[in-house]
Amino acid sequence: MKNLTLKKVAFGLLLAGYASSSAFAAVLTAETSAPIHGNAPILSKTSADVDHTVSLTITTDAAGQTPIADTDQVKVGQYFKISYNLKDKDGDVDNKNIEQTVTFFVRQKDAAGNFGDWKKINTLEGLTSTATTNVNGVSQGTIIFKINSEFSGADEIGFTLQEQTEFGLPNTNKWLNVSDIWSKVPPEVDDNKPTKPSEEKHGPGDTPPSKGPIIDDGYRVGIFKYDTDGNLDLTVNYTVKPATGDAPTPKYYEKYGAVVWDDANKNNLPDAGELVKTSSYTYTWTLSNDPAATADYQDAVTTEALTGTSTTTGTNDTIYLGSSDGAKNNNELYNTKYKAGAQGYLLKVATDR
Repeated sequence: MKNLTLKKVAFGLLLAGYASSSAFAAVLTAETSAPIHGNAPILSKTSADVDHTVSLTITTDAAGQTPIADTDQVKVGQYFKISYNLKDKDGDVDNKNIEQTVTFFVRQKDAAGNFGDWKKINTLEGLTSTATTNVNGVSQGTIIFKINSEFSGADEIGFTLQEQTEFGLPNTNKWLNVSDIWSKVPPEVDDNKPTKPSEEKHGPGDTPPSKGPIIDDGYRVGIFKYDTDGNLDLTVNYTVKPATGDAPTPKYYEKYGAVVWDDANKNNLPDAGELVKTSSYTYTWTLSNDPAATADYQDAVTTEALTGTSTTTGTNDTIYLGSSDGAKNNNELYNTKYKAGAQGYLLKVATDR
């Protein structure tokens, strides 16, 4: 009986020791109340390291390799190319994420030169993007799409996009708000997605070497005469010779105006419903040799701008031929090195782009 009691005591001590050792062997754990964060992605233009900027060019090819010149007019059928350095010290990269945030807007000037409301471009035709691997915290990216007919006539172009990467925490950062692609002022930076471009002038960072408004092959400039009531007669274009009869003849003591419009029906006249862009340009009036004139007129014309111009809707879009106040003879106003002044020459107008 005594031996059995000792065995029971020993067994009890064994269980107690096991329980004690198990209690001291338990693992203690804890975790943070928030996940680990890295660095937010930041865009910079390609010409310099400037946060929250991009570079914009306009090219003639879909690959974005042939930019247009500084004095060239932007045309439908060309391409917008947005380029940038994506800075992310964690090594995160873009996988068409930024492309999906891009929205473009346009607005036009009315006949008086005042801007209308912003309109969203519904389709960014052929939208595509590229991104390199992240090396030392930087990857390069581009976004390219074709300028379609929705852009035709636009005097001002804006866009919004967000700094993003595919992965990372955070994988999003600021919204860039561009209200004038030709402005030298950096983008407006927003925490929330803008609904439209800012009313203040903000460019992309690197501005495109080009000029607006955006036109297509249907745009024309014509010369039209003011009637006695001071209104332009848009039924006769003095730059077009009719199929039958004589060409309309400009004369001293008459006033003429330049008109730029989208000649959708190709009849050389600005008809109702066709977009007029006269207010978007500055004009220069000169004389030109008439190929049908006698040799006495050839090589005598000056290339300097004519006097007598004024502004109606576009800068210097209007010209009065001859002396408006009678202070000089008509011929004295024109330095043609010919005694008949402007007589015998063609009246020519050119836009500034």
